Amino acid sequence: MKRLIILGIVICAGTLYTHLSAQVIEGKVTDASQQGIDGATVILQSADSVFIEATITDKEGNFHFRQKRENYCLTVQHLLFQTIRKCFQENNIRHHIIMHPKDNQLREIIIEGEKPLLKMEGNKLIYDITQLTNTKLVTNAYEVIKNLPGIMEYNGTLTLAGSGSVNILLNDKVSSMTYEQILTLLKSMPASRVEKVEIMYTTPPQYHIRGASINIHTPKHKTDESKLQGEINGAYSQKQQSDGEGGITLAYTSQKFDADFTYHFTNEYSRQGNSLETLHTVDGNQHHVCQNFSGEGRSNTHLLKIGSTYKFTSQSSLSLDYTTSLTPDDQNTLTASGNQFASENISNSQIQIHNLSLYLTSASGLKTGADYTYYRNIEDQHFQTLQPVEALQKFLSSSRQVINRCKIYADQHHILNQAWQLDYGTSFSYVTNSNQQQYDAPTMSKQNLDSRIKEYTYNLYAGSEYKFNKELSLSASISLEFYKMMNYKKWAIYPTLQLGYIISPFHLLQFSFNSDKTYPSYWVMSGAINHIDNYQVAIGNTYLKPYTDYSAHLSYILKRKYIFQMRYSHRPHYFTQIMYLPPNELKSIYNYQNWDYINQLTFSSILPFKIGKWWSSRLSLSAILKHDKASHYFDAPFDRKQWTGIGIWNNTFTLSQKPDIKIELSAFGQTKGIQGSYTIKPMGKTDAAIRYTFLNQAASIQLRLNDIFNSMNPYTTIRNGVQIADMSVKRNQRSLTLSFSYKFKGFKEKEVKEIDTQRFGL
Repeated sequence: MKRLIILGIVICAGTLYTHLSAQVIEGKVTDASQQGIDGATVILQSADSVFIEATITDKEGNFHFRQKRENYCLTVQHLLFQTIRKCFQENNIRHHIIMHPKDNQLREIIIEGEKPLLKMEGNKLIYDITQLTNTKLVTNAYEVIKNLPGIMEYNGTLTLAGSGSVNILLNDKVSSMTYEQILTLLKSMPASRVEKVEIMYTTPPQYHIRGASINIHTPKHKTDESKLQGEINGAYSQKQQSDGEGGITLAYTSQKFDADFTYHFTNEYSRQGNSLETLHTVDGNQHHVCQNFSGEGRSNTHLLKIGSTYKFTSQSSLSLDYTTSLTPDDQNTLTASGNQFASENISNSQIQIHNLSLYLTSASGLKTGADYTYYRNIEDQHFQTLQPVEALQKFLSSSRQVINRCKIYADQHHILNQAWQLDYGTSFSYVTNSNQQQYDAPTMSKQNLDSRIKEYTYNLYAGSEYKFNKELSLSASISLEFYKMMNYKKWAIYPTLQLGYIISPFHLLQFSFNSDKTYPSYWVMSGAINHIDNYQVAIGNTYLKPYTDYSAHLSYILKRKYIFQMRYSHRPHYFTQIMYLPPNELKSIYNYQNWDYINQLTFSSILPFKIGKWWSSRLSLSAILKHDKASHYFDAPFDRKQWTGIGIWNNTFTLSQKPDIKIELSAFGQTKGIQGSYTIKPMGKTDAAIRYTFLNQAASIQLRLNDIFNSMNPYTTIRNGVQIADMSVKRNQRSLTLSFSYKFKGFKEKEVKEIDTQRFGL
């Protein structure tokens, strides 16, 4: 308690200091009709005309300097406007600078050129979304993210080349929704409302996440915007069966108060299949098992979000958001057959998530927040063995998982001088998790489960950024964290380091070092058992420990569009789920175990090119050397290395500009890879789409064919001593989707927070 009191005093003291020191010079550059001027150069100078700093205005004409100056001058330049210079003595006020056009003859000049694709600011790579989306077939924010260089989509998950999974932020905030929900909201956000996107391979601790992240920025409120804005969208997909989705988003914006409402409904059909063949040695006898299963499912999900923000000033506000996701009926049927076993597995589940978040930001640089999440999953499983007849088994399994999570945090930002910035803060989270699983068969009573888990996490961090000059910047941070769950207690230190160097306007260099820790899901930690069929079973692990990720990343950007990267990561005690054939039971077990480590070295390149105005293309290539080692994995240890190549080729063809019709063709390919004892055979897929945009870019119709040849189906083998198995997974991702969207009155998307549920469920 004393520590918390002392920490509060420190933060309050820092806040008081920041009131005195956090000064800014900001404003807006417009023409005579009050329209913001994009791309104007704003130069900050001392009163005696000594250069201090320069920046570029955004789409709305806004500019911003983090400076404390009593006497200074601003020089504003633009190709189509007369240069203007004004001097000021006031500080921490917003300037309005009006520019006047040059000679009218200059307006008739047409300048052809290619803008840089990205720029680098410290540890961030900032992409020019206008240039990126002008030549790509994108209608929403999700498609914008998918088209970012280095981003890949695999099995519904976005990954960043060389960094694996990636976090998603909206307007500098971790969203308060599940990963699936945030993707749903991104799909409802028009591409035109994405102002800029920042890629951070090492995320600073003030964002309260670690690892790589994508930070999406939406435009701020404009005084001349409509107060009621919105967007409606819908999609129809044909797979083996049909499904669809649709929703509406409304937003009210004003100078003092913002409110938003989002509703999205998804009716999703899924289909899967698997062929498994093993030579399973049990008690010295070898059994040849051939098992095939096929399954399908359908779920209805309702997503609702209500948010509000009250703005005390332009730099201070109070936000309150409520988000809920309800899946009242998620049904799945799995039928298995083979030379030794046959079964039927029918499951029904009900899932609900409720999240309430409060966020306060002040002009002093202090940001505080509180977040509460409630998660509940109730599932019934009806299982029946059809073969062998002499071992007929039938049971009903009822499981229930309830999670309550509370989190509070405070962050402070200081601008010490022109070159030096300081950040520090703290957070505390508390989680209670209840897992229950009951079987109605008396012979299975030993598998009944009733566990309670309590988790505490305390975090304290400090970080700093220093700009040596316009070309070189360095940022570093260190986080001290105490983690406790059950009898497991751990103090940990997480350092980060980022170095940015602008060698020249056409040569950029960025280096980062990051440390992170990944914890297993609560359901896995409970030791729960999930029967897939009467041969395959998934079992949790109550002794599973978290693993740490140490990674270093080096990026070289040529001409602000060609990207070459190298990354090395070391993950001691890594865990993932793989299959094991026990020597004393004819069961195929999917289980999580801690390995010794995995090491991964990645080389990647991103090469965009254009041919005229009708063909835009980007080729992404990666070469990965992976080393997986587990010297104590039951009686089947492994120590394996493998090079894997990945290629992605995206192409957009403009058939017509008026009307606006575009075609997209993309291909993905991967050579042989490994995952523990698994050997994954080469695989790939091809996608195609056509889009028609009309009504002054407000409406669009798109037809997309995903995985044309239904070839994104991994084939996996195991050859590890007596562990012998062949698996063929049929994902059935081929689908034809027709989508429509219409936005009215200048739709403005409201930022949302993501409920962190990566550890919920098995």
